[in-house]
Amino acid sequence: MIARRALLALALAGACGAPDPGEGEGTEASSGSLPTSTEPASTDAPATTRPSNTTDDPSTDSTAGEGEGGVMPLPPYCGDGALDPGEECDDGNLFDDDGCTNACVLPFCGDAMVQDGEACDDGNDDYSDDCTVCRFAYCGDGFVRYSEECDDDNDNDDDDCIDCSFAYCGDGYRRAGVEECDGNDLGGQDCVSHGFAEGVLACNGDCGFDTSMCVDAPVR
Repeated sequence: MIARRALLALALAGACGAPDPGEGEGTEASSGSLPTSTEPASTDAPATTRPSNTTDDPSTDSTAGEGEGGVMPLPPYCGDGALDPGEECDDGNLFDDDGCTNACVLPFCGDAMVQDGEACDDGNDDYSDDCTVCRFAYCGDGFVRYSEECDDDNDNDDDDCIDCSFAYCGDGYRRAGVEECDGNDLGGQDCVSHGFAEGVLACNGDCGFDTSMCVDAPVR
């Protein structure tokens, strides 16, 4: 009986002290695994890379075409001081009476603006008024005004237009080839040049010579 109890005690002691077959394996697995961190996951991990929306193409640049400070430049215009297509000149000012008008064209006679060298400019091509070819009209300028009968643009007193009036017999001016004389204008003729010895040569009402006052030399 005592022997049976001894064997039973030994059996129970072995059962309590024997290692669990799974304990060693679990311990080894536990000792070989990485330590578990209790710190929060790092936030320094790189974010997912996204394609940049910038490009070297200027057509997609929101600032393309902008001037300094982001202000859009003005388009070319007359008066900007730069000679643009379609402009004859551009002096960048608002003066019409200088070498370039505000319409960006070169000044010309007839533009209704008095420029240097012009006495007047009425903006028309009516040569019968008081301003012709940008100068004040006058007798002898070659343009017949309303107050003139003629204007031959010369100062000859022996043609058909005298002082802007048609020449006529009795106006005091001898017309060459038409009148022998006119008034006191005898064309340098006298009685001697007409074969008389002396006397006074005159001009009749038909602008011909009157030799009635011319006399021959006395016979000796």
